[in-house]
Amino acid sequence: MAANRYEDIADDLRNNIANGLFRAGDQLPAETELARRYEASVPTVRIALGVLQDAGLIEKQQGRGNFVRQPFERITYSNDRFAADRRAAFSTALNVSVRSSGVKASDTLSALLQVPRGALLIEYVYLSHQGTSPHSLARIYVPWSVANLSTHRTSRSPLGDDIRGQLAESGVQTASTVERVTARLPDPMEAKTLRLGTGAPVLAIERISMDATGRVVEAALLVLPGHRTEAVFTTHAPIQELEAAG
Repeated sequence: MAANRYEDIADDLRNNIANGLFRAGDQLPAETELARRYEASVPTVRIALGVLQDAGLIEKQQGRGNFVRQPFERITYSNDRFAADRRAAFSTALNVSVRSSGVKASDTLSALLQVPRGALLIEYVYLSHQGTSPHSLARIYVPWSVANLSTHRTSRSPLGDDIRGQLAESGVQTASTVERVTARLPDPMEAKTLRLGTGAPVLAIERISMDATGRVVEAALLVLPGHRTEAVFTTHAPIQELEAAG
């Protein structure tokens, strides 16, 4: 028996999901109904549901209730440009919406993009869904002074990889990329957008791309749910080293 009542409730609901009593896409009973069923208070039931939400088993849809999540394919984030098909492999099952707008550089974005505070940027927000459930969130920033890219409402790339492709087509070549990966809790906006519990970890990836002069041409802020994400980083030896080794 679990030490806390909410753990008992969470365990029972978890077993019901595993056994198919509640299937993917099913709505769970209302919190008041669950409280009656388990002879517990509504706050206790709410904590139990939060445990399941943090584990990625259910999602809370504002104004509708709690639903069992669809099974998700794992996301593999790779820095390997020579294996772009790996990143595209999981995107085939996703619907990716894109919106863009002009924004002024905040202190944080000013530091990331190495532009003056208030400089004009183009923000591209990529939100992917698998079925009706949010899957990943990417915010891409390009200084207005670097390029004026075309905007599409949809994309095959949930992580905004096509922005770098557009930069290359416009004559802006990326010479180097720095990626910083952090495991953390989502902020309120991220939790609401991805329908995550505030205790669910996310993998936050900050990707900064520069041209041959060291000018920052793109900054990407990617947020991926931690319970279904892994990051793989590959290093390729220069051709000269391979030839010398042979």
